[in-house]
Amino acid sequence: MTRPLLRPLNPDALVLHRPTGTIRSPLRYPGGKRRLAPWVADLLRALPFRVRTFAEPFAGGASVALQVMAEGLVDRLVLGERDPLVAAFWETAFTDTDWLVARVEAAPITLDEWHRLRAAAPRSRRERAWKALFLNRTSFSGILNGTAGPIGGQAQTSAYPIACRFPRLTLMRRLRSLAAYADRVTVVGNWQEALEAASGSEDFAYLDPPFFHKADRLYRYCFAQRDHAKLADALAAHPSTFLLSYDDASEVEALYAARPNVHVHRVELLYSATERTRLVPKNELLITNRAALPDGRRLWRSGHEWRGASSLGAET
Repeated sequence: MTRPLLRPLNPDALVLHRPTGTIRSPLRYPGGKRRLAPWVADLLRALPFRVRTFAEPFAGGASVALQVMAEGLVDRLVLGERDPLVAAFWETAFTDTDWLVARVEAAPITLDEWHRLRAAAPRSRRERAWKALFLNRTSFSGILNGTAGPIGGQAQTSAYPIACRFPRLTLMRRLRSLAAYADRVTVVGNWQEALEAASGSEDFAYLDPPFFHKADRLYRYCFAQRDHAKLADALAAHPSTFLLSYDDASEVEALYAARPNVHVHRVELLYSATERTRLVPKNELLITNRAALPDGRRLWRSGHEWRGASSLGAET
């Protein structure tokens, strides 16, 4: 049942399109928002201005930022990332691409290498970037903190071995696609700096902070309740357009309920909580200071629906 606080969207509308240009993130990320990216792109198209700076202060896999850049909807990206491994990955992926591609091409994808990197304390940016990418692609659900083991388990008796999520050629292609945007992307080390970079009248911030619940199982750096409150205070005073996505938690609703000119919506995305299982619908909260949003509450289509849309000549 929808709580009265939420401003409803049309529950039957389904407005997603398949984008004409796409950059897929090289990272697998817990709670990643790739399926939200077309909806955010529609929102940017509806703005009365072209976005100059698009900031994603909690970059993670950066799927949304990469997609709006690929579709030519923004001039500049600012990615904020507190985890030094992930921040090093993004800086290296954009500005030192050839080195990272060569590492992907030559590296042994083995359980021994997984244990070596899990225990390593890399000192250079390059080695931090490699640790982030390797462990992300070889650990259960892409989780980098100490709670996740290797894909396939320590005995490697699973039908899905440690290398099954490390497609070398695909990763090399995705990394090379980033190099063309190197002069339009800035990586910073905290969300506050990234948010400040998108504070102009023609800027936009998309924020996907750590989950309110169970984040300590997924990320190396997560929020305490006071951090969620600090973010809410910062956004209430933020002068530019923002969109915030959160897990569907009553505590999050309460944080934003009394904020002036802030609107809370509930939408449905698809998630997979376990390796190699079917995707399941889950609710997500979208919070914004923009009154008008693209229509639609269920932000995904089944394969049957996509095929039906294609046969009718709809945009796919």
